[in-house]
Amino acid sequence: MYPKHFFERFWESEQKNQLFIGLPFDNEVNNTFNVINETAKKLGFEKAFRVGLETEANSINDRIFDAIANSKILIFDLSDDTRTKEINHNVIYELGIANAIREPFDIVLMRKKNEEKTKLPFDIQGLHINFFEQEVTEEFIKNIIESAMKNQEWHKSKRVQVAAESLDENGLTLISSIGRRPKGYNHFNSSGFDYNTKMSVLRLVDLGILKFAWAIWPENKGYEYAYHWTPFGYEVMKHIGLKQMTLEEFQKTPEYPQVKATSDSFVANKKKVLDG
Repeated sequence: MYPKHFFERFWESEQKNQLFIGLPFDNEVNNTFNVINETAKKLGFEKAFRVGLETEANSINDRIFDAIANSKILIFDLSDDTRTKEINHNVIYELGIANAIREPFDIVLMRKKNEEKTKLPFDIQGLHINFFEQEVTEEFIKNIIESAMKNQEWHKSKRVQVAAESLDENGLTLISSIGRRPKGYNHFNSSGFDYNTKMSVLRLVDLGILKFAWAIWPENKGYEYAYHWTPFGYEVMKHIGLKQMTLEEFQKTPEYPQVKATSDSFVANKKKVLDG
């Protein structure tokens, strides 16, 4: 599948807690991957993804596209491939995709120090590269990952501020009345909303505060859809001073019985239709 087609269909709104590692298919770089993988886990990541280590049935390209799009941080080793004495072409291809769809602060480049003066491809000569000695160390990887995380946090805080300042009155009302409910009770659909509120919902989607999800029931017996709050949306709520309610707090509110009754009724009707 071409990258354009993949990202149009499968780009997720929530990132996976993993690193993407751009490395050659070469046993000699296994140590590099192992150091990155172990360091990433110590820093709170679930794993590092490297092409060739995953076993899903998808094609290799699809797994690469998914990891580039949805990993929190992308690390590319631009050291010369020991077999060709130049930067691995697959790594360059993956870096090109990453530069096209990800922010600069999501991407980390590294290269062996003794290759510092080797001529790089023109398009990446101006990019910041972290140089290391003959072998990568845990300290080196820890430093470049932590630096990337700090850059991401700074830019995310700016994005949160801009998103919060872009909220209209209806958007603020939706966040304060529905968004602060506990998870499991704060998804909704817009079927009963007026035109202006529906436009505000779409605005929240554009800002990345909401995401849209839908599903078709088995054998085409029906469908359902709902808007859900994204992790970024919860950060915006924190920024504007809204505290997420606990389930116990929500159960004490006047709206809880109606929300619970509506949810139970929907589940019962869905089961009735599916059991047919």
